[in-house]
Amino acid sequence: MAADGAAPSQEDRAAVVKVVQQFFDALNAKDGAGLKATCQPGAQFTSGRPSAEGYAVRQRPVETDVARFAEVKDTYLERIWSPTVHIDGRIAVVWTRYDFYLSEKFSHNGTDCFTLIKTDQGWKIVCGAYSVEPGTKTENPAGPPR
Repeated sequence: MAADGAAPSQEDRAAVVKVVQQFFDALNAKDGAGLKATCQPGAQFTSGRPSAEGYAVRQRPVETDVARFAEVKDTYLERIWSPTVHIDGRIAVVWTRYDFYLSEKFSHNGTDCFTLIKTDQGWKIVCGAYSVEPGTKTENPAGPPR
């Protein structure tokens, strides 16, 4: 529900999902400026993944990812599908499953959850959390990338 009790419009939902997709397009292209354009400065990202010591949680600002792009030689492909969107006034949450390929090889599935705030410049990602679930195949209904 929107803050005024009305359901969020399809346009608002589409605008929020568009920002998240632009985030992934920039990530996949290792486009630091494009990635930063989708985020509020200092946006925080948290990941959780199984490790030998238990479930490992790591946090970092978006600027850390942007700085690493120059060092990483592998290609990325992260795809999302069937996002669930909740909007209340100027705050939105996007929850979606994803799969991730590193240099064209399947790496893992997981869940992404983004929180966005509608600024005077439009919707901006302020934080994201994601799980890393190693597996043997993608869950993506589209199947492996072609």
